[in-house]
Amino acid sequence: MRSAKYSGAGAAAEVVSVIDTEIPSPGPGEVLVKVGAAGLNPVDVKIRAAAVDFGPIIYTDLPGWDVAGVVSAVGPGVDEWTEDDRVFALAAFPAAAHTLAEYAVVAAGDLAASPSTWSTAQAGAAPLAALTAWQALDTAGVRSGQRVLVLGGAGGVGHLAIQLAAARGAEVVATASPAKHQLLRSWGVSETVDYHDEAALAAIAPVDAVIITVDDTLPPRGAVAAGTSVVTITGLTDERRAELAAWGAGPVERILVSANGGQLAEIAALAESEAVTVHLDSEFGLDELAAAQERVESGRVTGKVVVVVDPRV
Repeated sequence: MRSAKYSGAGAAAEVVSVIDTEIPSPGPGEVLVKVGAAGLNPVDVKIRAAAVDFGPIIYTDLPGWDVAGVVSAVGPGVDEWTEDDRVFALAAFPAAAHTLAEYAVVAAGDLAASPSTWSTAQAGAAPLAALTAWQALDTAGVRSGQRVLVLGGAGGVGHLAIQLAAARGAEVVATASPAKHQLLRSWGVSETVDYHDEAALAAIAPVDAVIITVDDTLPPRGAVAAGTSVVTITGLTDERRAELAAWGAGPVERILVSANGGQLAEIAALAESEAVTVHLDSEFGLDELAAAQERVESGRVTGKVVVVVDPRV
C-alpha cells in the first residue's frame, strides 16, 4: 500500500514523501480501515516540523490521526463492526496511528459510524477537531441558555465548537475577520465580532464560557465575569493565567483531545440531524501532502484541510 512518510524534521516540501509498504493486519480489538480521507490539523504540521514528541503526543515518521473509510477486516474479539461498514475516527491520539495511508489499523473503540449527511472527505476531516470542540465544551460545562464566546470561530476547531455549542442550546458569540461573518452566522453564531476591532471586542458582554482556539490569546476583559469558564486548546502562560484569575475567571483549563468513539457517535447523531456540518477549506491527494501541510501552515484556513487518499471510498 502507499503511505505518507517523513524523513526527519524540516519543511514539508523537504521531508514529506509517499512510500510503498505492507498492508497492516488488525490485532485483537482492532479494525483494518480502507482509508478514503484523512484530515490535517495544526498538530500534524508542528510535529512534522520538529520531529520530536510534544509531551504525550508521540512523533512518528508515518503520520496521521484522522481517518474515514470502510472496514476492510476485523481482528479477534471485534463484533461491533463488520466488513464494508462506513466509519470514521480519531485513531489512537496522542499515540501514533498512521492513518495517512491507503489502509490503517484502528482500535474498534475509537470508531464511529460515519454520518450519511457528510461526504467521506468531511468525515475524514472532522474527528480531531470535532472531538476537541466537544471536549472543550464539556470541560467548560456549556449547557442550554448560556452565552459562549469562541475565539477563532472560522478555524477547524472553532467552526465545530460554534455548531456544537448551538446544538446544546447555547447563545454563541464568535470572533473572525469580517469576510467570514456570514459563514459564522450560518453555523449558528448570534453575535459576530471582528477580532481586529478593539472597540467591538471591548463591547462583548460577559459570557458564561470562553473557548480559545488561537495561540496566546486572552478573551476581552469585558467578556469575563466572576465564574466565567475559560478553556484553551493551545495553552496559556502563567502570567496570562494569573491575569484571568484576577478577573474572576474559573475554572481556567487547557485540554488535550483524546480519542473517543462514543463521543464521536454523539457528534455523528447531530450530523445526521443536520445540526453540525464540516466546512472544507481545501482537498488534496496523498501525493499532494506537502502542499496540504503548507496550506495548514499558512494560517488562512477556513474550516478544515483534508487529504483524499482514495476518492472511490
